Amino acid sequence: MKNLIKHILLATAVVAAAGCAKTIQEGANEANQRYLDAWMKVQGITEEQKVGRGIYVLSQIEAPSVDCVEADGYAFVNYRTTDLEGNITAYTDRETAEQLGEYDPSKYYGPKVWLTTAETIRAGVFDGISGMTVGSQKRFLVPPWMMSYKNFATEEEYLAQASENPATIYEVKIEGFTKDINEWQFSEMVATFNSDDFYGGRFKGTDIEDTVGVGYGILYKNIEAIKSEEAFSSDTTIYINYTGKLLNGLVFDTNIEKTAKDNNLYNPDKKYGPTAVQWASKYSEITLDNSSVIGGFARTLWQMGSLQSGSKGVGMFYSELGYGYSGSGNIPGYAPLIFEIEIVDAP
Repeated sequence: MKNLIKHILLATAVVAAAGCAKTIQEGANEANQRYLDAWMKVQGITEEQKVGRGIYVLSQIEAPSVDCVEADGYAFVNYRTTDLEGNITAYTDRETAEQLGEYDPSKYYGPKVWLTTAETIRAGVFDGISGMTVGSQKRFLVPPWMMSYKNFATEEEYLAQASENPATIYEVKIEGFTKDINEWQFSEMVATFNSDDFYGGRFKGTDIEDTVGVGYGILYKNIEAIKSEEAFSSDTTIYINYTGKLLNGLVFDTNIEKTAKDNNLYNPDKKYGPTAVQWASKYSEITLDNSSVIGGFARTLWQMGSLQSGSKGVGMFYSELGYGYSGSGNIPGYAPLIFEIEIVDAP
């Protein structure tokens, strides 16, 4: 019995000692770090390639430009991202879409606008593009902990934050940079309005003050104008055909069946044909089929308030009157838009 009691007391002491032992805590990103270190060793990536707060530059092509990416601006970026296995996870260019068999002629391919402000862009991406000149290209590796939108000063602070993001390789080309996105949009609008391709150069040399003016953020011109004796009253219903485009000519919306088919937008479930517009006492209250419309579209319509059926007009406006920084569908963020509108007879 005494031996049995001794064994019980010994077992209890062992359990108690085990309960007092300290548990070794693994850092928030130690597993990620071990995996990435092993992968980089196989790839021959060294610590000498580390820059910023902990990303790795794999290759770069410089471009002799005085314009470079700074903080608190807007970078126009073409990019492609891959995981560590080489799988493409995102891209902006048509060539990659064609390579993957994913090309869609109705979609927008081209630069995206990245706001280079802390916590609006991933920390590692910001470090990767900062200081790049317009026209330059870079390929860089962003570790999982640097895929954060948080803004810390050191790599150690990022390593202390748990991350579920995968390591990502970015291939980027800087197509442009501006500190004032509205000024850039206005300059692009004016250049398009006065180009040979815009209505065959019909408005080339137009004095912008003759249009609605940049103060409204919209440029407007009549294409075919049949004047009415008086403007529409607020209880009037008119009918229109319309087509929406980007500055590069890509059609993103229309209620004209032939135009939809010609631009790979045709939807058999959509009803095409003249759309009803409920006029109002001010442009902001105009509705299209009883639904509100974006500000630029409403202001374009407002310029046609004293025109009769058969009249056509074209309005061009900046993104604050359209879909803003986020875009919509095939409309990228910060994109100026063009709308061609024709007043037609009631169907």
